[in-house]
Amino acid sequence: MPRKLTYARRKALETGITGSRQDFKWLTRNTRRINMLAEGDSWFAYPRKNILFGKNANILDWVAKSIRGKDKANLLRLAANGDEAVEMLAGSQKRELAETLWECEDRIDLILFSGGGNDVVGKWDMDRLLNFYQNGYSARDCINDVRFKRKLQQIRLAYEELIELRDDYAPKAIIVTHTYDLLKPSKASARFAGINVTGPWIYPYLMEKKIPERFHQAVVKHLLTELKVMLNELAGLAKNQGKLIVVNTQGILQPGNGRHWKDEMHPTSSGFKQIARKYYEQLKALEPDLPAFTR
Repeated sequence: MPRKLTYARRKALETGITGSRQDFKWLTRNTRRINMLAEGDSWFAYPRKNILFGKNANILDWVAKSIRGKDKANLLRLAANGDEAVEMLAGSQKRELAETLWECEDRIDLILFSGGGNDVVGKWDMDRLLNFYQNGYSARDCINDVRFKRKLQQIRLAYEELIELRDDYAPKAIIVTHTYDLLKPSKASARFAGINVTGPWIYPYLMEKKIPERFHQAVVKHLLTELKVMLNELAGLAKNQGKLIVVNTQGILQPGNGRHWKDEMHPTSSGFKQIARKYYEQLKALEPDLPAFTR
């Protein structure tokens, strides 16, 4: 092992995993590994109950466990809780992403991306996508269709921006994203050390708009299914072939199943494991030299 490496860089070299852009750039230049850059929301970044010893708590935790110490891949983890697709592809976050792609000089093989869920069901969005319930409304009538279609267009533009960054700075890379599973609106918030930290994200707005609970599941299903349809349409365009792949991770978990869902919007460790397994299968199909998924 080269001398005079910082502790952080030495750990990055040993494990293949880092949150440092500079250490990742160094890894891409000094190892012969598959290079993966990951950006995204809480499905990539949801925190463990115990940072050091807690169970894997998101998709990337399971990906990282599969590659850790195998000398097969490098993974840069840039994801953060609460990030929206539009936010990640604008302003300082976009500049940092573009700069990282550019600095790595086309040595990135896979861009792992998780985005779009918070744009729809996040605070300051979900409430504005709903109509106040009126007698005779169906579940679809409870959705403000004009605003929702505009929101989908904004998410699509963010993904198109990501594809263009890939084209300009990492043309060898393939973007791999996922869909969001069909959660059940509930009062379950994210809790750490017995304290409600954030959430719920959907249920309060459904109740605020007086939408009957019998419609809650159908409203969320429509929102997340249309997001999936949009992403698949974008990936299916001829110009995006070989650039963007959407892994369908919708329908794996059972809505409201306590073994599958930790809170209203995030799966349990075992739930995320099921989703990560399918996601990782796609990564390995693209890069067969990746280690087997850690079970």
